Amino acid sequence: MVKFYRKSVSLSALWVSTNERVSDFYASSWQRGDSPIPMLVIRLLLMGVALAILIWSLVEAPNPYWLIYLTNWGLLLDVGMFLCALVVSISVLCNRPNEEKELPWYASLYWVVFNIAVTLSIMITTLYWVLLYNPEFRDEMPDRAFWLDVSTHGITSCLMMVEVLVSRTPVRFLHLYQPLGMGLWYAVFSAIYYAAGGTDINGSSFIYEVLDWSEGRRTSVVVTASMAGLIIVYACVWGIALCRDKLSTVLIRTTSHDLAAAPPDRHTRIV
Repeated sequence: MVKFYRKSVSLSALWVSTNERVSDFYASSWQRGDSPIPMLVIRLLLMGVALAILIWSLVEAPNPYWLIYLTNWGLLLDVGMFLCALVVSISVLCNRPNEEKELPWYASLYWVVFNIAVTLSIMITTLYWVLLYNPEFRDEMPDRAFWLDVSTHGITSCLMMVEVLVSRTPVRFLHLYQPLGMGLWYAVFSAIYYAAGGTDINGSSFIYEVLDWSEGRRTSVVVTASMAGLIIVYACVWGIALCRDKLSTVLIRTTSHDLAAAPPDRHTRIV
């Protein structure tokens, strides 16, 4: 007879207030022990690159429309995530918390921004190179503009994936609603911006041509497909994090102290 057990889902599992180990937010998957120093060094480097790209974007094309673009929302989220990650690492270095299920506020904040920033960054990269990038315009683009595009729509996603692969930050599928909520909020923002008569830097009545709300049916299809894309991206990140944890546990983190005790011999009763 096969029995099936259904696990109940608590409200706390839907939020980011609890986790089995606080060290999951400041230690690397590829280290023994739980020292915060390796991840602190890595996060400082990642933060430096992300901040450099953000400053480059602001300096290269300063204009009052900078904040309306999803790419720049993603940049701010990326830098914000690494800032939150550094706060976690430095706070633990100064005063290591007890290994309790209840997370400190700074770990919870980092977890939310992590879930949103990683998924959105990968989605932005995908949307740009699939829907927006036109290789015919490459010869007309200055090299600086092209490499800025590569940085904001490629390198940032690589930085996010480094954080996913190197850290121990857990990815729960139940947290899918967080990046979905941010994606939906941008769609609503673009609709409100259109209804209010907002324009892009070229005077067009849309932020992106694929989000032209004067063609409501087509734009609704694009938004729906993008939401489905976010689900797929988050599922991939969840799967990658799952493989990361299993692989690193087997290769790096598992020690003789972590293994379950062997059962006693049936005849001698000796362990």
